[in-house]
Amino acid sequence: MTTKNTNLSKLFASSTFADMVRNKLMKKIDVHQSSYPQKEIYMMAWGDTNHPLPPTIVEALVDAAARLGHQSTYTGYGAFEGNVKLREAICNNHYKHRGIYLQPEEIFVSDGAQSVTFDIQGLFGLDNVIALQDPIYPPYLEANLLAGRSKIIYLGCNEENNFIPELPKSKVDVIYLCFPNNPTGAVATKEKLKAFVDYARSYNSIIIFDAVYSAFITEPHIPRSIYEIEGATECAIEIGSFSKMAGFTGLRLGWSVVPVALTLESTVAGELTEMFRLSQSIRFWGASNLAQQGGIAALSQQGQQECQEIVNYYLENARMLKEGLSAFGLTCFGGTNNPYIWVKGPEGMSSWEIFNQLLFKTGIVGIPGSLFGASGEGFLRLSTLCRREDMEKAVENLA
Repeated sequence: MTTKNTNLSKLFASSTFADMVRNKLMKKIDVHQSSYPQKEIYMMAWGDTNHPLPPTIVEALVDAAARLGHQSTYTGYGAFEGNVKLREAICNNHYKHRGIYLQPEEIFVSDGAQSVTFDIQGLFGLDNVIALQDPIYPPYLEANLLAGRSKIIYLGCNEENNFIPELPKSKVDVIYLCFPNNPTGAVATKEKLKAFVDYARSYNSIIIFDAVYSAFITEPHIPRSIYEIEGATECAIEIGSFSKMAGFTGLRLGWSVVPVALTLESTVAGELTEMFRLSQSIRFWGASNLAQQGGIAALSQQGQQECQEIVNYYLENARMLKEGLSAFGLTCFGGTNNPYIWVKGPEGMSSWEIFNQLLFKTGIVGIPGSLFGASGEGFLRLSTLCRREDMEKAVENLA
């Protein structure tokens, strides 16, 4: 008799993040719009980008598409690790100027950070103890549950600790860290990250560091990569993405770094890098050739300048919204080195009550913090990755 994947069926039973958003949040919006069709809705729930791609990237994409139309320049499958020019550009133009020296063979190109979150599971045993920040970006949890892991602990992130978790009180095998953080908007100092690196090295643990929002960091003392911390290449995997820094949410392009110096118990230097290379060759036949050409253009000097202008556009959105919410009487976190604002509701008000109040009074739609974990109760996440016109109208409504 054929049997089902019980790990997947458990996810269905508990309802995934995407299902909760679709089945509960979107239904509430539909009901509201049916009841008040004359009222405008300002969608600030999704981490999706709205700004057009920079000219340098568009030019590269058009050129790459045209090349596919000629026999002499047509390309099919590329290297499953990624275009070597893109991997070199990530090393030289994204990391090197920060004093981080990586080799192209340590870079693995993907079709976005989400895919890497699931693919990386193949490196670790199912009996490993996993530590997750709470509030959490839900796919971290879902990826581990889908893999069949059950030893999961949560590191509380709250107002008292500035949404930066304390070190685990006992030994854990894999620690997920996301900074700048989704959903709380928090950033971690070098001192805080060094404590986690020291912990991981001392216990022979691995840090999976999500640096997707690093382009939004404006303060020079805040690290943009875990590898700015001495010894991190021995204990950390980093995940990066073009989705937010270059507006590639529709193009789908990201990368992961699995350093040669990274080791686990009973492994030697380079073994995990080779294991992930083998895993990629089995699971993945490479990211889109077009998207990768766009990535190369994004990391050029002109491309980086144009991309930073878009990041600054979203950061200005965040400044405007945070000021408007504060004037409205709400306590806000994030929105300074991050496109997300973590809104605290009045004492005793649940996340869904904050959602309902803000939707009804202002038309602003966020995601209830409780959907990100128990520590998210009483908060609401707002994304400022939206059009300036919508942001201006929303702030006007708050006033």
